[in-house]
Amino acid sequence: MDLETAYLVFGIAFGWIWSLGILLSPASLGERTRASLIMFCSSFWLVGAATFLSGLVKIYPILYAIHIPFALGIAPLLYIHFQITLLGLELSKKEIFLHFLPILFSVILLLPFWLGGEEFRLRTLREITEGRIYSAILVFLQITPKISILSYFLPLLWIYRSYLFRSEQDENEERARRMFLIFICLVCFVIFWGLTGSILRRIEFVKESIFSLPVLLIIGFLLSQREPNWLGFVGKSLREVRYKKSRLKGMDESKIKDRLEALMRREKVYADEDLTLSQLAEELGLTNHQLSEFLNQRLSMKFSDYINSWRVEEAKVLLLEDPDRSILAISESVGFNSKSAFNEAFKKFADSTPSEFRKTAVLYKASLKF
Repeated sequence: MDLETAYLVFGIAFGWIWSLGILLSPASLGERTRASLIMFCSSFWLVGAATFLSGLVKIYPILYAIHIPFALGIAPLLYIHFQITLLGLELSKKEIFLHFLPILFSVILLLPFWLGGEEFRLRTLREITEGRIYSAILVFLQITPKISILSYFLPLLWIYRSYLFRSEQDENEERARRMFLIFICLVCFVIFWGLTGSILRRIEFVKESIFSLPVLLIIGFLLSQREPNWLGFVGKSLREVRYKKSRLKGMDESKIKDRLEALMRREKVYADEDLTLSQLAEELGLTNHQLSEFLNQRLSMKFSDYINSWRVEEAKVLLLEDPDRSILAISESVGFNSKSAFNEAFKKFADSTPSEFRKTAVLYKASLKF
């Protein structure tokens, strides 16, 4: 193994170990999963580079495009993480699926290559310089992850430029903003440099871009360790900028709140375990983004937390009124689809487990009799 390949293998191992470490962090399950997948996919991108530069792809042609679906997942995962974690928005399953469609298309296009046999794969790779249609498709797929990342990042930088280039009164927020801006600019530059090299067929540009990726992973790790709350500061400021352009202008927010509470209190829509943001927004005559903004900005809660808080309150009543009813049955009746999810939400909103809550309530009632 030459020095260049060893360096890339180090980057792959570093990224994968970090992705495992993220899964053990105290953040919410969704946040941990998204961040870990981003890191895993970013590291897997280097697998393609390592196999290409080391010459392994000539021995095992199937490795030529094995990284592409993973690399194409980086941008949508980052975008979804940005929307949910930093902006506090809720995305529907349909929206999330649409963001991952390019991965599905890439897999469909790569299936003939993967399933075509060794001879077909070798012939296809030889035909790359001849400009054959399928070979050209494979070449284009190699640059689609770069196009994807830039097409997601650059519009976001433009939309939030007023935040990125302003001064913060709080020193910690200002430092977080600077780090966020510098890191994003570095990522965009490295990706753009590699894309330029691919288009102009300047292999030295491509290699410089590839060798910068492990450095970016290490910089990202060091930043996360130096400033653990930097994304929190960034998210807070980005939400402030976003809500200055409120989608609720001209709407009677008190009526929205009253209608929302009526749906919860009287109709108990939270008891539907399949309830989505889209369904609730439709009931209220709002768009997904309007409801998400109302919950986040006016009630300071995400959609899932808002629904679960009502479910937990209802569960408290049932735990006291029906002491013989099982906790699992109660969790299902208020809308939870698993006991573990019920326990997690109950502890979050009631500071105890359901069984502890019921036991404490029984002891308290017993004490009143004496």
